[in-house]
Amino acid sequence: MRFLTPVCIILFSIVSHAQKETLTIAKEQPHVDFTEAKVDILVTPKTQTVAGEVSYIFNVLKSIDTVFVDAQKMNINKVVLEENKIDFIYDSKKIGIISDFKPNTRYSVTIAYDATPKKALYFVKDIEGNDQVWTQGQGKYTSNWLPSFDDMNEKVAFDLAISYHKNFEVIANGKLEKVVPINDSIQKWQYDMQQPMSSYLVAFAIGKYDKVVDVSSSGTPLEMYYYPKDKDKFEFTYKHSKKIFDFLEEEIGFDYPWQNYKQIPVKDFLYAGMENTGTTIFSDSFIVDETGFVDQNYINVNAHELAHQWFGDLVTATEGKHHWLQEGFATYYALLAEKEIFGEDYFLFKLYESAEQLTELSKTDKATSLLDPKASSLTFYQRGAWALHALRNLIGDASFKISVHNYLEKHKFKNVTTNDFIAVASSVSGMDLSDYKKLWLDNVKFPSQEALDILTQSKFIKDYLNLAKERTQPIAGKWKELSEALSFPVNDYIGQEAVYQLSGNRDPEVIALYDKAFETNNVFVRQAIANTLSTVPKDLQEQYESLLKDASYATIEPAIYHLWSSFPQKRKEYLDITKEIIGFNNKNIRTLWLVLALSTQGYQTDQHQKYYQELSSYTSPKYSFNVRQNAFTYLESLQAFSDQSLQHLAEGAVHHNWRFRSFCRKLVDAVLKNEEYKKKYVVLWERLPKNQQDFLKKKLTP
Repeated sequence: MRFLTPVCIILFSIVSHAQKETLTIAKEQPHVDFTEAKVDILVTPKTQTVAGEVSYIFNVLKSIDTVFVDAQKMNINKVVLEENKIDFIYDSKKIGIISDFKPNTRYSVTIAYDATPKKALYFVKDIEGNDQVWTQGQGKYTSNWLPSFDDMNEKVAFDLAISYHKNFEVIANGKLEKVVPINDSIQKWQYDMQQPMSSYLVAFAIGKYDKVVDVSSSGTPLEMYYYPKDKDKFEFTYKHSKKIFDFLEEEIGFDYPWQNYKQIPVKDFLYAGMENTGTTIFSDSFIVDETGFVDQNYINVNAHELAHQWFGDLVTATEGKHHWLQEGFATYYALLAEKEIFGEDYFLFKLYESAEQLTELSKTDKATSLLDPKASSLTFYQRGAWALHALRNLIGDASFKISVHNYLEKHKFKNVTTNDFIAVASSVSGMDLSDYKKLWLDNVKFPSQEALDILTQSKFIKDYLNLAKERTQPIAGKWKELSEALSFPVNDYIGQEAVYQLSGNRDPEVIALYDKAFETNNVFVRQAIANTLSTVPKDLQEQYESLLKDASYATIEPAIYHLWSSFPQKRKEYLDITKEIIGFNNKNIRTLWLVLALSTQGYQTDQHQKYYQELSSYTSPKYSFNVRQNAFTYLESLQAFSDQSLQHLAEGAVHHNWRFRSFCRKLVDAVLKNEEYKKKYVVLWERLPKNQQDFLKKKLTP
């Protein structure tokens, strides 16, 4: 995420009430403290607008003549200071509120506005065609839809009142106090927030939802929202949620700091999840059934965003340099929660994987220290987690947990730096941590050897690494070791490593090892077979066919393709076995099945047009972008774009989700190399909305 340099007060060189006046900003002068906000807005999906007002309470600490509030490309209709309408200046980025502000004085200001946000507030249609609205403040700036503060050092207690169509759910930070009818079709949801937070954590989500409310062991209400159509998936989507909450509260050793905790899935979210204060919004791609839970569950994201409620929301980094205090902590505590659910081997193997990635990163020119504000996500998240694990190993469990508690207690509802945390840990442990800081935080190179020394305190990691050393050896020289690795009870990771080392070899002694691997009935070992044995030997055909019935969509997808490729005479049988399987939320198996059905000579030829239309329909904005991306990929492989799917591709090229947008733009470039499709786009151009026309114009102009 990107953060701005903190600025709390601005003096303007020109005092004018004319909107659009250019503002000359002096250096930071932190002489104002905003403390409370009352937001009252109407959200209108038809026009994709937000309108209303926000009232702030603030304290002036030193005489000044202008204070500011960030507001991106809004219509500022009026500003009222202490019940008097006053002059202001506005340059489409900041509102300058002009007055003779006295020191040690409390003021109130109300800003009336309306906006059509281009980012930070998103209007979409859910899979059922219902309107859905949601926010994303971090990295996008809440000031696009609410006059607020891009500076994360300005913490305010925000109370949100949001008016919207009844028969929807409006979920926001804080406790829902009441719902008030406005007229026959509109009602107002009023939320109370008792503690201050940075503006980027202000959030709401609107949609058609049902919910289940649980209560943590400490009494915190846990509200878990879901789409009514996904009632049967609720259990596995939110599996272990209460356990995660109770574990983190106990492990962190500091009471959950907010009134309640809400989780809301939304369509086409920008990230996996976002830790808005007490109100996590996450991608609906994590809505899973029992089989999907095996490979693509919400556990890590669930725990990560919850950990942020302490690390990021309760205490917030002062600037990007200290971003690891948020992401590193959240990553580490999420791993600890996963350890509680999936076991110590899982925890250690995840640390091993990240150490390998960080070691490789250290060899490139993209390597940075943990305290570099331009560090990669891998560095902030995984190296940050490693820094905490190394500190815990150094000072011991007791000192580590006391340090975390004292750090949160001392700096709660405030902003923090790395030195704030290190000072507390040093005081609690009685240790000089300067060498630790140099090695784990300041060093550009990841301390790989030190990480390995910590990991190899575990017998499991030693055993895994001993087997991994055999990768370059011929099968004859390591057959016994591989056989032992596949013996009951097989370890998930050691068993997978043994399969990877078979490398598709089809010698008789290797076939025997594959037989043993199949017989483990370990879902992850069998998944490794499906992913690595792409040409299936006749001797293993029967065993390989059993993969089609495994409780893992990540296994079934490669298995059906490899069987279809290896045994053409049985293609129809494999298609019949798997025709009802949809797969993950991205329909990974269904879209593959449609392509294989269309590519299988003599298979239900009377249904081919129907199958093609179904595949093509998945490119529609009706579906989540991950479904659409799969469909686009397969249509490209078939070179079978219809006019409708080409229009859908143009829509994707201007989509709000940047990852999907980037994918679609690259695909457009590839498609336009085909003269037939290029001519079709020339004809279709006039039917497209202006933003799509603008994008394609440059592509189609010689």
